[in-house]
Amino acid sequence: MGSSCLLGRRSTCDLRVEHPRVSGEHASVHWMGDRWELRDLGSRNGTYLDGRRLSSGERARLPEGVVFTLGGTEEEFALADGSSPRAVARNPASGAVREAAGGLLVLPDDQQPLVSIFESSAEGGWVAESRDGAQPIADQTILVVGEQGWLVELPNTAVETWTAGQVELALETCALRFGVSRDEEHVELTVVHEERSIPVPPRSHHYLLLTLARAYLNDAGATPTARGWIDRESVCRMLATDVNKLNVDIHRARRQLGELGIQGAASIVVRRPATGQLRIGVPRVEVNTL
Repeated sequence: MGSSCLLGRRSTCDLRVEHPRVSGEHASVHWMGDRWELRDLGSRNGTYLDGRRLSSGERARLPEGVVFTLGGTEEEFALADGSSPRAVARNPASGAVREAAGGLLVLPDDQQPLVSIFESSAEGGWVAESRDGAQPIADQTILVVGEQGWLVELPNTAVETWTAGQVELALETCALRFGVSRDEEHVELTVVHEERSIPVPPRSHHYLLLTLARAYLNDAGATPTARGWIDRESVCRMLATDVNKLNVDIHRARRQLGELGIQGAASIVVRRPATGQLRIGVPRVEVNTL
């Protein structure tokens, strides 16, 4: 479920309940930024939360696991997971649904990551990033990817809620430590956060991050805003790969760090708009020989 869910008898409802006591648009569930709410939408036969009938149009906090019913019917509903919602994209033509994982929503799929959608502290909200750069994106936007339209549903969560002072582990508070074998065949990656060191399971895309980290370190004389940028084509040549594989590796790097619980992990690789340039998204990096 995205940040809202419409329940009722109409075919346009997110959750359709075909019962004569249920109104066309009976009730809705919404994420309010810090909690879930159940709303009665002026239904004729009422919405019941934990046995209590809500007044017409009433909004009530919906705790995880608490049962609610529509119109006094026997069918029961409950919020299985009370945590904040994930970004979701729906393809009306095919019926496909994509959910964000590790804070990253990828379209059309993980094998073809043509567009990545994530929260950006730099942009102050959600962005949709393609190979040409990132653009702000709003909830309920229809995004065309590979000639297919996707309806994007974005939760109402402010980027400030995961800034450095408010979460345990945010990318902007982390450093990256690379260990590289002399033959360049083996790369070890460790995320360092305060006094904590988090080994990252080895993956082939770590060499991409290493390449960007080296470019950043080698550009020490540049200003902070200009430091470390490298052309996409140059990266492909250095890695003996193509743009499609590069995009897949960027996606995998973001997703892996996101799955480690690192907030803002999608910014591990940053694209400069309209230039095709990339750079590492963490200014504190070190590279050592194993």
